[in-house]
Amino acid sequence: MRTLCIYDNHIEPHSSIKNIIGDKTFGDVILKRKSIKSNFLGFIRKQKVIDEVLELDYSWQIDALVGKIRNYEPDIKIVHIFSDFIILDESSIALLLKKAPFIEENYVCLNEQVPAVLMMDDREEYCQFLTKNASVLQDKNIYGNRSSKNHFEAFSVNGLWYLGNYENFIQYISGGFDARFFNSVKGDKFTVTKTSTNKKKIKAEYDFYRLLPDPMKTWFVMPYNYQELPDQASYEMERYHMTDLAIRWVHGAIDISEFEKLLSKVFHFIQIRSKKNISDAEYLQTEKGLYLQKLEERIQLLKEHPQYLLFQKYIENGTEYSGLDEIVSEYKQTYSKITHDLKRESVSVIGHGDLCFSNMLFNKDGELLKLIDPKGAEEEAQLWTNPYYDLAKLSHSICGRYDFFNNGLYHISLDTELKFRLDIDFDNTPYKELFRKYLENNGYSYLAVRIYEVSLFLSMLPLHIDNQQKVFGFILNAINILEEIRQCLDK
Repeated sequence: MRTLCIYDNHIEPHSSIKNIIGDKTFGDVILKRKSIKSNFLGFIRKQKVIDEVLELDYSWQIDALVGKIRNYEPDIKIVHIFSDFIILDESSIALLLKKAPFIEENYVCLNEQVPAVLMMDDREEYCQFLTKNASVLQDKNIYGNRSSKNHFEAFSVNGLWYLGNYENFIQYISGGFDARFFNSVKGDKFTVTKTSTNKKKIKAEYDFYRLLPDPMKTWFVMPYNYQELPDQASYEMERYHMTDLAIRWVHGAIDISEFEKLLSKVFHFIQIRSKKNISDAEYLQTEKGLYLQKLEERIQLLKEHPQYLLFQKYIENGTEYSGLDEIVSEYKQTYSKITHDLKRESVSVIGHGDLCFSNMLFNKDGELLKLIDPKGAEEEAQLWTNPYYDLAKLSHSICGRYDFFNNGLYHISLDTELKFRLDIDFDNTPYKELFRKYLENNGYSYLAVRIYEVSLFLSMLPLHIDNQQKVFGFILNAINILEEIRQCLDK
């Protein structure tokens, strides 16, 4: 007996969820570099009981889908699964699917009183039911009672999680913090707990808040309940029922109007940060430490890795550069050209230390901005940094599209001249222009921010060596930014 699976991805998300994912469907939601749909299809194709999978992504596909299904044998069994449910327990769902070939009537699986799975034993009956009820398939009332023509036996099963509920969706999507290998971030409806074997780092993050001047504490989520065990340390934070900006950014859910609200809030933070006057020599020492010395140390670390020579070959054969050293050399020359005449105010500021979108929570309606996961500090002196550093980190997300790399949303290919090409399916041009406007209106050099951003991408290479394609993507992105800066300087 053959079994056909229909993956229904045409269900419209609630407006509160669309605020997070934009125009995408549930199946298109990205978490930990994979979409919900790809995770599901990966699972379902391993189930021997399923002979074929058909996808329903848009309502206008229904007539064609029904026409295709009518070409199957009349007694084929149908399993219809909705994309606003994810599989948490694969063994439970695999067991459910094994029963599909043996059903002799219709079934509906309800989770939180919402239909999650339909199982039907008659091809034609399914086609008629789908055509008639496509827009209301998740209304449990259409599944009738025992006297109705389309009666469905209701049942429940463990192992499914409903994403159509806003609170459930927030818990799912914000539970996917892209923590480094030594971190574990867990949460429930009310709190988030961050745990790490790197006890020094966790303690520094916890102490950072305590060391902040009181007027700056309002910008940060307060950590509390620090605990230290022999092999790990942890602290808790209040859970804000917002996603970090990186999630909404990569889903295309931040329009230019909201982006301007965000920049207005962020640059208010930038302007009111605590600052202190320092000598010109101290300013230059900090600047060179962040954007030159750290880069040299990280490049040396990469050179000690066995895969370094492989990157060298890719750069030599697939780009205009002879190797990583030439890229770094061009960076240093461009850095010197931009910073030589840069108008600097010799000050030091209290910075976040990692002001990228994944560390920012923003509610556009209330214009509430909260910052998480600061760099950390063990003493007051470690709070202070170069005034450009947070802006370079911000540019990292806005102009450099760093968060797309973290989510695997980039593509490396060979062009017609057998040179590597990096593609990211997101036009950030209007966002970059607005960001540049805010930088210049607040007294900062756009080109200085961009050249500092290049150092961030190059400095991160050894830190992401576990994902070699991502490392090479960073290299190509740094090359592209250098080319963009070069074009600006030539104007």
